[in-house]
Amino acid sequence: MTLYQRRREGKKQLLDYLVGEIPKHRGLMVIGITGVETSVVQSARKALKGKATIRVVKNTVLSKAIDKTSLPEEVKSALKTRLSAENAVVFSDDSVFSLAAELLRFKRNAYIKPNRSTPVDVIVPAGVTPLQPGPLTDSLTALGIPFEVKKNLVYIKKDTLVVKKGERVNARIAELLRALDIAPLTSSFELKLALEDGLYIPGEKLNVDLSSFIRDLSSAHTSALTLSVNLGIPVAEAMPLIVAQAARNALALGVEAGYLSAETLPLVLLRGISAAKALSELVKV
Repeated sequence: MTLYQRRREGKKQLLDYLVGEIPKHRGLMVIGITGVETSVVQSARKALKGKATIRVVKNTVLSKAIDKTSLPEEVKSALKTRLSAENAVVFSDDSVFSLAAELLRFKRNAYIKPNRSTPVDVIVPAGVTPLQPGPLTDSLTALGIPFEVKKNLVYIKKDTLVVKKGERVNARIAELLRALDIAPLTSSFELKLALEDGLYIPGEKLNVDLSSFIRDLSSAHTSALTLSVNLGIPVAEAMPLIVAQAARNALALGVEAGYLSAETLPLVLLRGISAAKALSELVKV
């Protein structure tokens, strides 16, 4: 079998795998892995073993697999528009929101590769460096980074911007940054999209602060319960509180009116005794 035939067979096997797996699971997620180190992907696979399966895929193969599903055409179209750059597909029966929160924990600092644009300003900070006088200190001079050598140690005199956001990092700067152990990038997954029980969820909706969400949900529940009690809406959750509030109001009304019952008698007597004492004090005066 030729190399071309092996590749073609590999794509066919991947397509068959995806077509079989998509309908098996409650959730599907597509994550961007462009610039993500292999070790990060491996760590995620190991940590999520038994909970989720991560498979690196070709966009063309995934697109064909999506076309073969029974999903609505508008969902298929929305999914395929998000397939760009390098991606992996994640299958799971857990909530895609909790899965997204776990995937976002896999982050590592990363060096900038040569001839790549930087998404952040790159600054060489002041202080002692691991450099030794030699060719790399020549790069410091060429880049206009002020430094001095003390006892064979190279010190940067002040924080220096070497590459602005959006600019390309040449090989010389990339080598210097690695030697200085400056890794200004974050190697992490990009949440692109998800399907849960057939519902399409764009990636930007997946990054939810679960702790804040739970607090907001609890606060909303408390507010709704208070409103139900105050308005006397007879829902199951509010009924015990409504009955208790009605009992308190009825008791207060009975005492105020002097109505005698097993519940009001002790309070009516106490109120009468208090009134009598107050009147007695007024008579003495």
